[in-house]
Amino acid sequence: MARLSEEELVRAVLAGDKAAYGILYDRFAPIVRAVCHDWTRNLADAQDLAQDVFLRAYQRLGELRKPESFGPWIIGIARRRCLEWRRQKIRQQRRRGVLQADPGVGEGVSEHSENGQLLTLIATLGEDERLALHAFYLQDKSAEQARRIMGLSRSGFYKLLDRARTKLRRQLEQDQENIR
Repeated sequence: MARLSEEELVRAVLAGDKAAYGILYDRFAPIVRAVCHDWTRNLADAQDLAQDVFLRAYQRLGELRKPESFGPWIIGIARRRCLEWRRQKIRQQRRRGVLQADPGVGEGVSEHSENGQLLTLIATLGEDERLALHAFYLQDKSAEQARRIMGLSRSGFYKLLDRARTKLRRQLEQDQENIR
């Protein structure tokens, strides 16, 4: 069953096979958590949001028009859920009289570590660029898998990935110049 396509798995879930949803979860949980972590910058919040995303997706699976597009669909749900989370954090902070520029940022990895610096640079990229980097490099997906998750053509994915790498390279070069 693990070798079934997204479309076959979605159809199996709709037919009542809950184990098929477990396989979809295993395939897409890492990238959904990465999307959530991009928004929250906090592992615990990202994991909670990812669970909520999968619950919402399960409840709304019957609304999915193209079962072969489960990847882009669940990424869209993750983005919307994270936007809701951020708005909720801002409302809570306003009620308390404290407003930070970016809720959740600054928690987790230290900005002074190499990973922290890289994550900080990645955070400056656009959302699609961050997702392409996460899918291809950090989640170790093939280019084909990553482009399908994002709902892009092969050339569109490679252009996006190239643009993200170029921006990171420029920023790293600029940071190196500033150090000298």
